[in-house]
Amino acid sequence: MNNFLKYNWPSLLWAAFILILCLIPGSDLPGIVIPHFDKIVHFTFYFILAILMYLGWKRQSRFASLHLHSALKIIMIAAVYGLLIEVLQGTLTADRQFDLLDALTNTGGAVAACLISVKLFP
Repeated sequence: MNNFLKYNWPSLLWAAFILILCLIPGSDLPGIVIPHFDKIVHFTFYFILAILMYLGWKRQSRFASLHLHSALKIIMIAAVYGLLIEVLQGTLTADRQFDLLDALTNTGGAVAACLISVKLFP
């Protein structure tokens, strides 16, 4: 296994997990009645994704360019990934739809994770 995959497989696996959960029919998900629970889940998923990416990028040495401005790059990737999944929900699923607020919440989770990661894991 190359150096990049050695340290980044957790973030790749987590990204796949997010994709799968976001594309399964909404009727197959448990109905939890907590105000704004959907947004809490989105924020948390992307918060975890960004931390895993940050840690993986900082530990790997194969692509040194990932070390420069890594938090900004991670935020951009997470934002695009979240937006892409929202588009896929709107086009590929029968009972889910595109939600710009979900995409913004995803980005918020990534931003919060990067701000914390930069301080905790310089």
